[in-house]
Amino acid sequence: MNRVSVRILPVLIFLLFHVSKSEDEEVKRSLVGFMDKLAAGNVGRDQSWGWNMSSDPCNDKWIGVSCHTLSKSVKKVVLDELNLTGVLDIGFACKASSLSVLSLHSNNVVGSISEEIGNCKHLTHLYVSGNQISGHLPESLKQLSNLKRFDISNNNFSGEVPDISQISGLITFFAQNNQLTGEVPNLDFSHLLQLNISNNNFSGPIPDVKGRFSADSFSGNPGLCGELVSKPCPPTPPSKRKSNHSSIKRFFIYSGYAVLGLIVVLFVAFKLVSKMKPKDDKEAVETNTSRRSYKTSTTTSNESKTAENKSEYSISSVESGVALSSLVVLTSPTGQGLRFEDLLRAPAELLGKGKHGSLYKVMLDNGVTTLAVKRIKDWSVDSEEFKRRMKRLDQTRHPSVLPSVAFYCSQQEKLLVYEYQPNGSLFRLLHGNFIVTNSTSDFDFIT
Repeated sequence: MNRVSVRILPVLIFLLFHVSKSEDEEVKRSLVGFMDKLAAGNVGRDQSWGWNMSSDPCNDKWIGVSCHTLSKSVKKVVLDELNLTGVLDIGFACKASSLSVLSLHSNNVVGSISEEIGNCKHLTHLYVSGNQISGHLPESLKQLSNLKRFDISNNNFSGEVPDISQISGLITFFAQNNQLTGEVPNLDFSHLLQLNISNNNFSGPIPDVKGRFSADSFSGNPGLCGELVSKPCPPTPPSKRKSNHSSIKRFFIYSGYAVLGLIVVLFVAFKLVSKMKPKDDKEAVETNTSRRSYKTSTTTSNESKTAENKSEYSISSVESGVALSSLVVLTSPTGQGLRFEDLLRAPAELLGKGKHGSLYKVMLDNGVTTLAVKRIKDWSVDSEEFKRRMKRLDQTRHPSVLPSVAFYCSQQEKLLVYEYQPNGSLFRLLHGNFIVTNSTSDFDFIT
């Protein structure tokens, strides 16, 4: 086992060394490419310069290169005043991930700062002043969260400065003598120590610089206004972009109100339906249990001053799956052979209304047989008790008690049939010939 370990250990050391060497070679190749583009053949690069694949940037001390003592990685690249006239390809320089300082001050370098500047995560100082660099500043500048000093003065940069307000540690920003446009960059002026954006094409109001900078930092920008340059700012209408933004904002606000209102309406409707549904279900059950229709026709006699209400009624009932619940015929000979269907088809005349229902005169067999039908409502007696009372009433025999003929009972309807008395009732003899409503009379069934 020990012999195997001894054999494997050199292999692991070789692999680790090879990987580290490969990474160093890639960085070195990128730095050589960076210098090849910058020098462009016009600079005499002898062996002491370095910047070639046969030497090491740290051990052989390439010109302008400083390294970390322990990690031997490139820390600074300072190539000021070397008459470099080539093209800036900052993507090559950013391959050195530990690079913190890049300075090309006072050369004649052309090109632009590409978006690859965002790969220089550890960059704290960027100096490219005094060159011929042009183009727009990239949006990736805001990714340089460690940047402290940024100098792009005396170049040909144009366009607007991107939002670099996220770079909270920035203390120096020099951009004078360019062709930059737009509003003054959004910077943290309370922490900024050095600022100069003079001689550009900036416009609009100068923000509050916390009293840290004078008008000289903003001179040479005819479009700027404000108290600092003693030029009042004219009232300007909101830009189209802001107007569109406001319109979109208002749209979402009103849409939110509309959705909220709709939710409230739906909630109220749901509550109302929930409250009505049990009632509707109950009515549906009652309708399935008993279906009624009443047709009432009223005629008024011109010869008499009393009112006669004639009613025809029909009742169809379905109980427990049985069509037309049975009419219970009692022992009276008048009711022999009487069927419930006969009552439904017979014409009926309303005689009066009492506390517990209405009284009808029903004529059967073309007027040969006349019966009185009491339709009982709002009487708190269950079906079994009602049947029991009817049978007890049938057993009663007395000259003053009107004999019952038949009765009908369901959950919603109770009918009592007895012989019709043509001479009227005691109540009518006492009070006259008129229809009684909402009162207690001898039409009411007395138990």
